[in-house]
Amino acid sequence: MQIFLSTLTEVDYDKSLDSIERNYDQDPETSWKERALVKNLRKSENYNYELEVIAKNESNEVVGHVLLAEITLTSQNDKQTALAIGALSVNSEVREQGLGKALIQAVEERAKAQGYEAIFVLCDTDYFENLDYKDAQQFDIGIDEEQKEHDLYVKFLNSNGERFSGMTVELPEVLK
Repeated sequence: MQIFLSTLTEVDYDKSLDSIERNYDQDPETSWKERALVKNLRKSENYNYELEVIAKNESNEVVGHVLLAEITLTSQNDKQTALAIGALSVNSEVREQGLGKALIQAVEERAKAQGYEAIFVLCDTDYFENLDYKDAQQFDIGIDEEQKEHDLYVKFLNSNGERFSGMTVELPEVLK
């Protein structure tokens, strides 16, 4: 089976939302929340269609999806913009084949080309450690109190991350 990665087009909007919902079929509450999250991220003022990638199979069905969203990091004297993984999903029939990794690598390359220096992700899994994401605490990067139930990971794209040291990630309302 061949899988093709591409930028999302308007034709794919509904297909991708349906795919996201199917990918979370085991948990109906999560499926509609993920679908709503992606719809809201697409409506946000900082939405960048080039930072949303889908995977399609030979039948032109969407089987994977990733979306990055802009976030802000602040300290007493500074404010920086970075990205966060807002959504990632892979169809259960094609999991464990490296598709999630390929989707992440595709958006990382696009983010780097656009000059972004870091991508953050909030999660409870070691999955992102295998993709070279590091615990943000190692770099003295924190997150607001509301989000501390999840681990914060970061991958630096164009730097060693020194400029983010001592800063706090502030997620946009849609990602909370």
